[in-house]
Amino acid sequence: MIMVQRESRVDPKYRAAFEAQSREGQWPAFLHFGAQMVAYGTWGFGGPDDVVVTNTVYVDLDHWASTRTETGACYTDAAMLKETEELRPKYLGRDALVISSAAKLMELDPDVSRPCPFRRSAGQQLTDLPPTFGRGSVISERTLELKEGKRGEFRRLSAELVWPWLESQGGRVIGLGWDLMGSSNEVITWFAFKSLQDWYRFARPSTAHAPAQVAEAYNARANLVQSQRGRLLVVGTDWGAQPA
Repeated sequence: MIMVQRESRVDPKYRAAFEAQSREGQWPAFLHFGAQMVAYGTWGFGGPDDVVVTNTVYVDLDHWASTRTETGACYTDAAMLKETEELRPKYLGRDALVISSAAKLMELDPDVSRPCPFRRSAGQQLTDLPPTFGRGSVISERTLELKEGKRGEFRRLSAELVWPWLESQGGRVIGLGWDLMGSSNEVITWFAFKSLQDWYRFARPSTAHAPAQVAEAYNARANLVQSQRGRLLVVGTDWGAQPA
């Protein structure tokens, strides 16, 4: 499973139009293609403030290629074109709003990551609308350089102890992965919080008031990390499935 993170420079006066064309047209069309846009917004801290960011998940690179405008299979299949004929005109001018863009290619661990893309054919059930806490919520992206051979233990502590407790407190895991053009010792985590205040409170066991077993897992994970850097994405859309 791969995730393409694209940063697009869009003039601030056109950002509302870019989001609307995405929300009303492209992202719903991608559900027909079996792909999920799981996080959209701007970097609040740790990243450039002159771009908007999309994080879109695909089964693999062949699946990604099928969604490319005009050349991909999703735009040349007659049945798929019929399904999306009301959506495509809604984002026809979206690319013209982009001054420039750059993308990163990530691989997600399918066993602990939550997106569920699939290579869909026309007539099949749509892929799920991805969950969101909506506009103004935040997504913590952390890139961690681990000690040699410790990825499995980091994954176990996260998936079995830290993340379940954070989700019981109202957070939501998106996934764990790595930059395919980055260091082999690095992993990246994406975790959603309802607010910046929640992220700050849960960033460390002392402020989170975590139970002893979870606090121990926090500390054990920290001991596996040689260095880290982070960014906070401020979500800029209400598109997605919000909690009841």
